[in-house]
Order: sequence, then structure tokens, then C-alpha cells
Amino acid sequence: MLQTDKHAEYLYNIKEFNRFIIVGFSNFVISFAVFYFLYNYWKLSGLFYGILGEAGRNLGNLVRQFGSGSLDATLANFVGYGSGVINSFIWNKLWTFQAKHETAAQFGRFLILNISCLVLSSASLFFFTDNLLWPYLPVWFVTMGIVTLVNFAASKYWVFGKTSLDV
Repeated sequence: MLQTDKHAEYLYNIKEFNRFIIVGFSNFVISFAVFYFLYNYWKLSGLFYGILGEAGRNLGNLVRQFGSGSLDATLANFVGYGSGVINSFIWNKLWTFQAKHETAAQFGRFLILNISCLVLSSASLFFFTDNLLWPYLPVWFVTMGIVTLVNFAASKYWVFGKTSLDV
């Protein structure tokens, strides 16, 4: 590979990384704003239990039997995280990685990755905030930091990795 090719590839990778950071920041703002609003101003446990009827009352009792105060942080995280996921797929596909083909396959991999990250983050919030009653902000920030690193690596190399159609 010529030196100019290596330099061009380096510049492209820097551009791609910068775009990922910008999209990631917008995801952070969106998911945190939704999480914060729902957790502080619209407690979702009561609504969720109510929608489920008798099953909801049983679930609420089960949660309390395990010593948890509620599912408020967990449910707020689901909705906030989902908001960030939608934003992330659109902007990372079209702008960050400029992946032109295989949208259905990419979306499938993207959903698998993000559902895995959602389960990891929600389990962390449930265990530390809803169960152990640790303060939600430090738990949320540490959890999201770890999940973001995992998500970046898997998005770059697995979800949106270049294929022969993208070259």
C-alpha cells in the first residue's frame, strides 16, 4: 500500500470515529433526557402494572417481595434506551459508516446488539438502583459508559462492517 493510501485511510478512520462520537453524544442526550424525565416525573411502574391488570398487581407484589422499591429505573431505561437506538441506527448507517447496502441484515444485527446492550444496562440498573437502592445517576453513567464501549466495537466491526457491496 502506498504511503498516500495509508494516509487517506487514516484520515477516513478519523472522520468515521468523529462522526461516531457526534452520533453517540446525540444518543446520550436523547436517552438520558428520556430516562431522566421518565424516572423523575412519570413513574412508569404504576402505569405498567395497571396495563397488565391482575398480572401487574402480581408482578408488583413479586418485585416488592424481592426487596425492590419499584421497576421505575428499569422501565425508564427501556424507553430511554429505545429512543437512542432509533436515532443511532439512522445516523450511524447513513452518516457515520455510510453503509449503503444490506439494510435488513444490518438492522437485524443492530437489533441483536442493542437488545443485548439493553438487557445488560437494565440488569445493572435493576440490581444496583431498584434492588440495592444505590443512587441512580452514578449507576446510570457507569453502566452507559461500559455499554457504549461494547456498542462501538460491535457496530464498527460487526453491524456496519464493510462488505464487498460497499467497496
